[in-house]
Amino acid sequence: MANSSDSTRRRALSSVVASAVVGVALGIISIIGIATFSGQDTVPQGNAVPAEDALLGGPEYGTRG
Repeated sequence: MANSSDSTRRRALSSVVASAVVGVALGIISIIGIATFSGQDTVPQGNAVPAEDALLGGPEYGTRG
């Protein structure tokens, strides 16, 4: 009985490890695929705010008075 129990545990553990590895690999592949197909990896030039205007008192927060 002890030998079959050890074998069962080993098979269950290997199934869990294999499932985790496949899940991580599919997750990485899907993230890379979505990033590749979206093509948005830059800031749009029309809406970009210069760094000196992006502080308090800039267009995001209105004027201070």
